Amino acid sequence: MELESTRTTRDEISGFAKELEKKYKALEADLVRTQQDLLASERARKDVEAEKEEIAEEMHTANRWHSCF
Repeated sequence: MELESTRTTRDEISGFAKELEKKYKALEADLVRTQQDLLASERARKDVEAEKEEIAEEMHTANRWHSCF
């Protein structure tokens, strides 16, 4: 009886460990996706900032050109 109880407990612990491993792997995959999303949004932000600076410079140049006339 005690041996059967020990086996049942061992099987339950093994099943629990397998579930935790699945959850860990899923969280790890989510972390990788989130990091990739963060990198992509940082690149997009830098691109937008560069474009904004370029437009501001073009406007400044155009304003200087117009003020000459």
